[in-house]
Amino acid sequence: MDLAVFIEPQNGGFKASTSQPVTMETEGASREEALLRLQELARTRLAAGEFVQVPLPNDDAGHPWMKFAGIWKEHPEFDQFQQNVLKYRQRLDGAETEP
Repeated sequence: MDLAVFIEPQNGGFKASTSQPVTMETEGASREEALLRLQELARTRLAAGEFVQVPLPNDDAGHPWMKFAGIWKEHPEFDQFQQNVLKYRQRLDGAETEP
């Protein structure tokens, strides 16, 4: 596993930090020492724990009007209503294309 490590000078030494797969920071007198300490910390932390997938509830139910979708499908006149809407739209389309 490769870690993306950010190294920066700090207090006369160096600080090495990463946020993936977990947040870790170490310090050392030299750049190399800070990196070695971070590698050791990563080995220790990653060996002692595990990664698991946790599903999150989706509170976003989508479009707010979706709760109304299909409420008329069992209505006895719904098919006739749809046919009337289709005829109306066809009439509008015909009016737009006439010169």
